[in-house]
Amino acid sequence: MRTIEAVPLRFAQLPSFPVLALALLTALFAGPTEGATLASWVELVGPGSEASIRVVTDSAACPVLAADGGQLRMQVRTEPGPLFSAGVDKKAPVFDVRTCEVPSSQGKTVLLDGKALPVPRRDLQRIVVFGDTGCRIKRKKHGDYDTQDCKHDWPYAKIARHAAATHPDLVIHVGDYLYREVRCPAGNTDCSNSPYGYGWQAWNADFFEPSAPLLAVAPWIMVRGNHEGCDRAGDGWFRFLDHAKPPNECEKFGSSFVASLGELGFVVLDSAEAADPKTVDVDEDEDEDQPGSDDLVGTLRSKYQEAGDHIPSHTWLLTHRPFNAVRMHKGREVVDNSVLQEAIGRALPPSVRMIVSGHIHMFEALSFGDGDPPRPPQLVVGTGGDELAKKPQKPEVINKAEVTDASILKRFGYMVWDRDGMKWKGSLFDEDGERIARCKLAERSLTCKKD
Repeated sequence: MRTIEAVPLRFAQLPSFPVLALALLTALFAGPTEGATLASWVELVGPGSEASIRVVTDSAACPVLAADGGQLRMQVRTEPGPLFSAGVDKKAPVFDVRTCEVPSSQGKTVLLDGKALPVPRRDLQRIVVFGDTGCRIKRKKHGDYDTQDCKHDWPYAKIARHAAATHPDLVIHVGDYLYREVRCPAGNTDCSNSPYGYGWQAWNADFFEPSAPLLAVAPWIMVRGNHEGCDRAGDGWFRFLDHAKPPNECEKFGSSFVASLGELGFVVLDSAEAADPKTVDVDEDEDEDQPGSDDLVGTLRSKYQEAGDHIPSHTWLLTHRPFNAVRMHKGREVVDNSVLQEAIGRALPPSVRMIVSGHIHMFEALSFGDGDPPRPPQLVVGTGGDELAKKPQKPEVINKAEVTDASILKRFGYMVWDRDGMKWKGSLFDEDGERIARCKLAERSLTCKKD
């Protein structure tokens, strides 16, 4: 225990009463002299290992970083206030914070408030993957509520702490960050006093505050989810997390990009608003109002082509909605997502070794037999904290392709991938950090078994 020594005080050391009174009044009534750093992180934005250092602050100015003995001045990414114009019937979310950013790349030492930021590392050995992390407070179409116990039955903060303890080189979030969409209903103790809506307070409660230990240890790749669509948390997505400069108006489909560290590349595809036409989405938020399949297929193809010519020899395709997975809906098993497979399935080169997604709130690892076209395995890790979905049976066929290996688990958790030469070994951990499954990825073969 630290010992505090008493220091004799002489009356001559005391200031006069008027000076002392003025100092006390100033301390009582003066506001804070400067704001605080509310969140900080590093994310890969492409091309290659290029990264963006970002800070959320309530200060009047962006912070100045220390970099390799010099100064690195951050620039304003977004000012307080709404980023986009609100629709006639839509209330603009409240953002009373400023977002700052500055580019960074491998090999630099960058300090924020004296602490080193996790800039990209040259040798990628360990990757953490998960998605669908927020605490659900949702009003359904028929007026009733779907609420999660944000105090006792929402494990994301634990998951983030355990994942940080694995010391990853990279974190991949496959989308859906914010679920606290409406005010907690009166009398409900599960979510009482929770922030809600699409502004900073809800973003902070659902993502930034619980993510802090994991944001501090590794750079991230951020994937947009359907909860970050333009009618939902799109303002926050483009304000905080999108890889590119914020657009003037919310975009249904952001641009694709390719990031890479060492010999592994990542194609990031925005599928936030790419629900299968004329089907009901997992959250029952999307139905017959979806665009026609021809329009959607063409849009998805063009978005993929933005990155399609720059795919490294070993690549994972990251997209919120899976190409080839299965889920339960109204008591029956349905495929998710046929339109993505139709639009892009034939365009995927052999260098795409795995598709990594979320959206379905469970773990799925699916491999496929020889087909036309040959199909990479599908990994679904929508396990990060939002309430879990009903578990389907292991499928035999998905989107007309034979399923040769399938592992499906209804558990909260996170996945850790470790490099093994040109192969990868994966471990699925539960919310308490206990391993519950092991996986192997070699070429286009993904196999998983429960521990």
